[in-house]
Amino acid sequence: MEESGMWNWKMIHDENDFIMYCDIENVAGSEEDEQGSFPVGECYQALPEKIIVWVSIGIKNKEVLARYIARRREAGLSATGYESYAHSLGLVELDFPSRLYRVIPAMDFDDKDNQLGTSSLVAEGEPLLKGLKGDWSPVDSSDTNDAIKAVFKFFYPPDAEDR
Repeated sequence: MEESGMWNWKMIHDENDFIMYCDIENVAGSEEDEQGSFPVGECYQALPEKIIVWVSIGIKNKEVLARYIARRREAGLSATGYESYAHSLGLVELDFPSRLYRVIPAMDFDDKDNQLGTSSLVAEGEPLLKGLKGDWSPVDSSDTNDAIKAVFKFFYPPDAEDR
């Protein structure tokens, strides 16, 4: 994945099925303030207790990708261009005090960074990528993918537990 202007991507997880990058500079609080705006993490400022982080998930396993395309077709979604699928852009929302997370898929892209369609990577039913859930789920569960644990640990390191 290319690093460009407003994105500062860090590889956060790599396994047989997928690879995940995280945009470490564009992190925002996930709760609006009284003015309707979201807090943004600035240098030397503690992160809000609930944040949203942009992530890019690239499916490496061809069988998982084939299941994703088939599932899109079954759901009546377009699968046009998905033979060149490269990655999905989405958000991971973290709730530090409750140690919960959820994944919110946004858009799928091909290998030339063209938009393919709205992502359904984290849909209801049997998960395509084990341990990535769209519903609020515990970070510390044995069912939670190590990618989520890595994102959580990156933004909320264990030595900062006494926030």
